[in-house]
Amino acid sequence: MNTDKSVLVSDSALEDRITAIIREAGLCRPANRFFGDARTAESVTPIAALKVGRQWQAMTKAFMFTTIVSLGLMARRFNRESAPEQEVLGAFQTAYRVIGDDLANLAPEFSAVSPKGVAGVHYVWWEDTIIGPLASAVDQAVAASAEQLPEGVRDLLANMDRLAESPLGAAVQLRVVEAIALDIAVAFRRMYSKVRVDGRSPYTASGALDWIDSHIKAETVHAKSVSDDETGMTVIAATAEEREDLVTLAEEYVKNWARALDEFADALADAPALVGSAR
Repeated sequence: MNTDKSVLVSDSALEDRITAIIREAGLCRPANRFFGDARTAESVTPIAALKVGRQWQAMTKAFMFTTIVSLGLMARRFNRESAPEQEVLGAFQTAYRVIGDDLANLAPEFSAVSPKGVAGVHYVWWEDTIIGPLASAVDQAVAASAEQLPEGVRDLLANMDRLAESPLGAAVQLRVVEAIALDIAVAFRRMYSKVRVDGRSPYTASGALDWIDSHIKAETVHAKSVSDDETGMTVIAATAEEREDLVTLAEEYVKNWARALDEFADALADAPALVGSAR
């Protein structure tokens, strides 16, 4: 891996470096194992879907709140400065708008279908519509076991907590997550469409998969916003030192994301042995 920071001489060069880091970690199709397994699986057990669902809920909850905390550190710095740089303020607006969708669904792709009020907060919406039907379809002990997060996911959550303590944390998280979110949403659409309980899908109600479908529509716009050369996340790293830090933080973050997605693939692979535990 090339880590020569001297190449980071422009926003476009830094953008290219972050894109390369994401690809080198295997977080894009067709290299990622989870994306491939979600596509080729003939069926998905409710237990496998529940394990992945619980892991994803924890990840989306932590992603939203730790990103907001990091933005608060940036806002505190802006408040101390007499005239914050407008370029950085523009990137801050982008970050605020994108993470705000996880909390308040201002984007039309979300507002048209999301539940109103607190029920529309993305990790709550996911729990109610995706996890709920699965948790009621398996034995209570099995449902409880699905709440135990694997090591890779726990390490990613710890990484998110550390990024919450950095003014660059929001930039790192948004730039990486929005780059892979579309592939994740597509994988979820394929995966959860194949779940069967007693031969039937648990998602027969109208709009049952709106969480996933709305993300497929919105994530292309989000990914473009956070990677924009003028108002994207790399603009937040305004100095040479901050650019070096951004790369270093991104390198650690993508490795933990790769491990977490491997845990998703492991859940799909291990689930057939547990089919008998389903009701």
